[in-house]
Amino acid sequence: MAHSDCNDYEDRAEKHGEKGENEEAKNLFIGAAECWRRWESFGKSAKCYERAYEHAMLQQDYATAADVMLKGGNAWTKEGHYDRLEIDYQIAAEAYILAAEKEKDPNCFVKGAFCAITGGDLELAKQLVHAAAETARGHFKELVILALMLTEYQFGDGYKYIEEVLRDEVSGQTVNEAQRYFYLIFTGFVRTTLESEAAVTIKSLVESTGLEKTKLVELVEKGIQEGHIPALHDSDSGELVVDTDRYDIDTLSLRKGPILSRDLEDPGVWDLDLNDE
Repeated sequence: MAHSDCNDYEDRAEKHGEKGENEEAKNLFIGAAECWRRWESFGKSAKCYERAYEHAMLQQDYATAADVMLKGGNAWTKEGHYDRLEIDYQIAAEAYILAAEKEKDPNCFVKGAFCAITGGDLELAKQLVHAAAETARGHFKELVILALMLTEYQFGDGYKYIEEVLRDEVSGQTVNEAQRYFYLIFTGFVRTTLESEAAVTIKSLVESTGLEKTKLVELVEKGIQEGHIPALHDSDSGELVVDTDRYDIDTLSLRKGPILSRDLEDPGVWDLDLNDE
């Protein structure tokens, strides 16, 4: 499939959209998004998913609207636009609320809660967790407990809950979905920490997340490899530092390059002895 095919999808989608033919426009924008994704033009792919969302909303096809926004957010991640990821997930959470109301499916509240946590809107997430706790059915009740843990960033407890409870209570597909949200929320937490602190150590992340060191390092390394954590891991010092080649430096106005804690006269908040690791 050539670039011209992706452009053709978009052109046809625009024409259908102008005529108010939202079903056709939605499907063609999704086709364009998938076409651009295969070419690894992730920004263009994300924008097409977002256009598909617009037409899905006009159709009141709220579940599909949420789904394509999640895909759009994931595509933005590939280009390091983590703010766009969070915005798209927040929008998806809102779409799931509408889906729950239209389809009389309270389980959508649970999906919306995970999206809101991933998007960083903890207030909305807690409201949706409460709504889900009152109304969710089946295996979604177990997911409510996990969502509640993750609104408090209790990653250690959350990981144990997935491994020791969810695996015995729900389907493999549901476990995979829970693991995916856990991973996205965890990597978002690490990104936020990197934005707010001059240097981040594995030891400090172990203390703040409650995860065992081996599992935490595994998740961090995966996050770095997949582009969800824009950092470099110095295994000798046990530090994570911002990788300025993979992060929009405009969002880090006070930082002109990676900073190691040993480069600082006063590391301040850390007050940690790395030799204790």
